[in-house]
Amino acid sequence: MTTMTTRILAASIFVLAVVAAPARAAVQVTTISPPAAVPDPLDAGFTINYTLGGSSVLASAQLTFFVSATRDGSSGAVRLGGRQLILGSTGTGLFLPPTGPQSQFFNRFSLEPNGLAALQNIAAACQPQSLFIIANVDGGPVQGSTSSVVGTVKLPDLVFTGGTISPTVIRPGGTTSISFDLSTQCPVTQPSRVGVFLTDPSFNLVSVIGFVPIGTGAGTFSLPPSPITFSTATPPGNYNILLIADFDGAIAESNENNNGGAFALTVTAAATAGRRGTAGELAPVALLPDLAAAGPANDGLATLGDPASR
Repeated sequence: MTTMTTRILAASIFVLAVVAAPARAAVQVTTISPPAAVPDPLDAGFTINYTLGGSSVLASAQLTFFVSATRDGSSGAVRLGGRQLILGSTGTGLFLPPTGPQSQFFNRFSLEPNGLAALQNIAAACQPQSLFIIANVDGGPVQGSTSSVVGTVKLPDLVFTGGTISPTVIRPGGTTSISFDLSTQCPVTQPSRVGVFLTDPSFNLVSVIGFVPIGTGAGTFSLPPSPITFSTATPPGNYNILLIADFDGAIAESNENNNGGAFALTVTAAATAGRRGTAGELAPVALLPDLAAAGPANDGLATLGDPASR
């Protein structure tokens, strides 16, 4: 065999070896498919389907998933978690990822801390958000999904978050002042009223004090200290000043059972009235009495004032 023939044969063997060897592309995510809608990403959870391709000179790789505001992960990407991939040997020095459809499930117990915090904020938001689930292997190229709608539309929920009364002890015909903070995270779209009533300690109606108009939007509606003057005919005893948010039922709320609050008030003929128990706090009332038939205000002011909102 001539030297030239030997060289040609060696070259041919090298070409065949190169053609037969697997491609040395890195392992990467080739497709990714999360649910189109994820209404409850924390408790119900969600499953991401994906496929892998490529090869590696290492026997394992790290697959990581993110939630992102953009499909390429260039804005607001937060790591959800991932898994270690055990790659299969080809006998050629290269290792291949699992073939066929794969899946990864996430809920509040499997999310990493930053991912859990991000999805908690999204789940609590008043409106759902369109986001992308993306993934990569060993920090390589990102594969992005079509967008998913995460979260649900939330109703408003009016709840008293604070309030004071001062003084808590008055004489018949005396005056006390009340203030309150009424909050909702999700916006209300129409006005409502807070009903203010004088009741006995068991919340039986004694008289209607008045109503406080509440505007639209979200945040906290605050009534500044507003005086209430009672009739001289009010008998001495223990009373409640009962507040009921959305008294007229104008607003559909996520929780209709937390709209009440009450101040304790004592009417006494003692000379120390107005000088002891100078201030009291608003206490929540879970079970509200049925005051639907309450008439017009007949004690105090028909309208206590316009609260400020922020």
